[in-house]
Amino acid sequence: MAIADVSTLERAFAVAKNDEGFTLALDEISTAWPQLVALHGYRIRQLLDSAPQELWHSDPWLVTCYAASFRSIGASSRSAALPYFEAAFSLLDPTTPAIVRATHHVHHAAALRSLGRLDDALASISIASSIADSTDVIPLAKRIPLTAEIALHRGAIYLHGGDFDRAKADYRLAGSLAETNLSVADQLDVFGGLALIQFLLGDNEHALAYVARAESTGASPALRNSRFNASAVLTELLIAVNQRGADAAEGKLDRVQSCIAESEWEPLGLYAQAYLDLYVGNPHEGLDLLRASLHSLDEWQPISFVATEIGGLRAAAFLQLGDPGAAWDVLAQLTPTQHHTVCPSRLVAHLRFVTGDFRGALDALGSCEALGDTHSRRTLADVFLIKAAALFCLNNDEKSDVAFDRSLRIAARSRLHSPFRLVPSETVQSMLTRASTRSQPLEVGALIKRLDGLTVILRPQDSLSLSDRERSIARELVRGSSSTQIAEDLYISVNTVKSHLKSIYRKLGVTSRSEAIRKARELGLQVEITRD
Repeated sequence: MAIADVSTLERAFAVAKNDEGFTLALDEISTAWPQLVALHGYRIRQLLDSAPQELWHSDPWLVTCYAASFRSIGASSRSAALPYFEAAFSLLDPTTPAIVRATHHVHHAAALRSLGRLDDALASISIASSIADSTDVIPLAKRIPLTAEIALHRGAIYLHGGDFDRAKADYRLAGSLAETNLSVADQLDVFGGLALIQFLLGDNEHALAYVARAESTGASPALRNSRFNASAVLTELLIAVNQRGADAAEGKLDRVQSCIAESEWEPLGLYAQAYLDLYVGNPHEGLDLLRASLHSLDEWQPISFVATEIGGLRAAAFLQLGDPGAAWDVLAQLTPTQHHTVCPSRLVAHLRFVTGDFRGALDALGSCEALGDTHSRRTLADVFLIKAAALFCLNNDEKSDVAFDRSLRIAARSRLHSPFRLVPSETVQSMLTRASTRSQPLEVGALIKRLDGLTVILRPQDSLSLSDRERSIARELVRGSSSTQIAEDLYISVNTVKSHLKSIYRKLGVTSRSEAIRKARELGLQVEITRD
């Protein structure tokens, strides 16, 4: 039987004059809603509201439909669905058909995931999976679409939770069944999720292929600019900026904002906009967006992988502002994500490199090297770049050349627009000059020519280049203030003071407070500073 469209449903309800007519109309909704609810949730709720309550309020399938309608495009309240899911759950019992029970838990999991309740969502999708795997009879024509839906929503939960390997496995299963077993909205969700995972792993080519598959699903413009397509749209934006520069974002931000509105993708969307601000040299604006992004994760349990993405970008923003002490504070709280898709180690190595601690920079990259080929290529070019630069500064030219060539090949393969921002320009230029004398693949040779003389100017911070905050703390040291007193005077935590002190000691080349005071006095930091 052909699936009715929403206009056909509305006509059926318009002509219903008695219980028999409404019963027939409700039967049509029962058949059609899984395919229609994502696009027409509000209209379906209106139809159900127009029917006599006694005809459907005790039907868990239709109550689940009503609950699921709050996740449709244009829905402004994700939490409004939960009471209806609870009502539907109270109607379930062991005699309820297995497909009804499983479908309820699938849509409940999607609603919980959209609120950031990842643990609860995983519990609900696990129940759905258990029902699907049980001995309860579910016809094959319904079992396969159910299997695809379970894989999709479980994959989305794993993705948000940072388990990219499990997420990819589930998304691939859903994708293999998508064309004939998932709604167009769910197909967008699947291919967008796969695109985002491939981007995080540094495989831009396959990421863009999945973006193209999402665009080719035949989705309406409304769906393509909705939460269901958010992950694909965000992936496309981030890759465009990486490969073609900030100008490639023109015209894309409005679409991003439309897709992330009132959805679980809002934190990543704000992160992407902050990334663009940092790319064009607006770290203050980027930090404001990152604060908003963190705020949008306040109620997530557990926290999304996006929180670590935000931390890594905050550290990069502080580096751009010339405040390595603040960057250290952020990095001290970060742990790498799976496969180092977010790689704090490379930023730690950068900080050690620019303060002249070349061996420390190599040590910081140890966990990256331990991953080998499983390390995300998204950050791997930076890893080999810093390794090459540190070895170069230690006069180990042969090993430096090997590491730099690997960095060049990764950057060329990923078509990065402006790579090599983490090492001072003159060091990069020296390594480029050496690389140009070696036999290189054509794409690497083209990259060398593009970068030659155009590398990012990044002033190395010698052992005396303290940030403004570090200079304030150094002055307080000279005045004899304790760490607690400094924290109170500067309105920061004692732990932050200690982190800054470590950075100060390293930059001044000292190992104790008394040595730091002596060196600070030599630098003229004993001058009193004015406070408001």
